[in-house]
Amino acid sequence: MFQKLRADLVSKLAGIKLLLVNAGGWGVNGDVSLPRDLGINGNHKGALFENGVNCIAYCEGVSQEISSVAESLSVELHQGISNKSNFYSKIKSECCLSDFEIVLICRDSSDLCIVDKVNFSAVTPEAPLEVKSHSYFATYEAGVGALGEIASLIIKAKTYPSGWSE
Repeated sequence: MFQKLRADLVSKLAGIKLLLVNAGGWGVNGDVSLPRDLGINGNHKGALFENGVNCIAYCEGVSQEISSVAESLSVELHQGISNKSNFYSKIKSECCLSDFEIVLICRDSSDLCIVDKVNFSAVTPEAPLEVKSHSYFATYEAGVGALGEIASLIIKAKTYPSGWSE
């Protein structure tokens, strides 16, 4: 069956090189036990890597539960991030990227300092309305499910630049 990915999503996601994720919701309310197919899986990770996309997660606190989830997903995690704007600038500089090459998956009001900078921002369902109103896309899934959802969109946009897929 043929599917058409929205043209605006293809244009925004085709040039992405970094998937930046607020991991603060990983492990909260049972998200840590989500089935593997809801989050980023081996197929996603391999396809992202093949398409030149790195995945980095961050959170404000320090949590062994979030660290365990990140490790199981093979996602680089930065914990104890108190100044998200400085963290974003540092990551952008270290990876030699422009704002146009970064996707952000966010959920907190404190993420707004990054939301307006990145090319594409996605918000999880539990995010406050203020964050939703600043974001470009709303995911259906929370926690690691949102990561898998956006990873799938990036892969499709890179694999099918015309927007049509089988």
